[in-house]
Amino acid sequence: MKSKVTSMDEALSVIKDGTSLMIGGFIDAGFPIKCIEKLAEKGTKNLTLISATSGMDGFGTSMLYKNKQVKELISSHVGTSKESTEEYLNGNLLIKEFFPMGTWMEKVRAGAMGLGGVLVPVGVGILDEPGLFKNLDEPKKVINVNGLDCFIEPALTAEVSIVKAWRADEFGNLEFRGTSMNDNADIAMAGKFTIAEVNEIVPFGSISPERVGCSGVFVNAVVQGYTVEEQDEIYGEAWIKKGKLSRED
Repeated sequence: MKSKVTSMDEALSVIKDGTSLMIGGFIDAGFPIKCIEKLAEKGTKNLTLISATSGMDGFGTSMLYKNKQVKELISSHVGTSKESTEEYLNGNLLIKEFFPMGTWMEKVRAGAMGLGGVLVPVGVGILDEPGLFKNLDEPKKVINVNGLDCFIEPALTAEVSIVKAWRADEFGNLEFRGTSMNDNADIAMAGKFTIAEVNEIVPFGSISPERVGCSGVFVNAVVQGYTVEEQDEIYGEAWIKKGKLSRED
């Protein structure tokens, strides 16, 4: 089997101006932070970013908003970082609609499983209120199923997905742990080209089958991220700056 391990520059070269990009993680927990840093350094523009949240102040994906690299956001909300909030309020960030987080995740999962979409009763009569989402191309579609009104929510996919895992082998089989278990596996499967950033790259066969959280058939490139120790230090510093931790903790 051909190794999928590659340099970060080579892997990220598939992301061009205007790419639709799905990034795994939740408020920068379980995020591929080294890839995001490199992407911010590259300055790729007009991205459509598909992510559960809009990141954390001064950290991770917030750098993409600060650099004005994101044209459109598809998410559950925009207010988890001041950088994304400012871009939105200044009219620089297109948001056609917000999705309840469970709905957003089911749309991604539908994309991961090759489905056309899902039927969701949450928000009917509220999220389809006329004028609520002024940038929608057309009104949200509703269908009645067994007496229950549901939105017809199309699946979410992306040209490129970047995910974070603990370990990967050379074939791209991924093992998740801790916060990286949140949405990374589904996002890996919902991308047409998937990049996996990992703490460790191990020989094929090192990850037992029951520990594989995402099969290598869904992964196109494996890149070395920060080690677990480096990652813990980076997150610790970020939370100290936010006043959520002290050096004594």
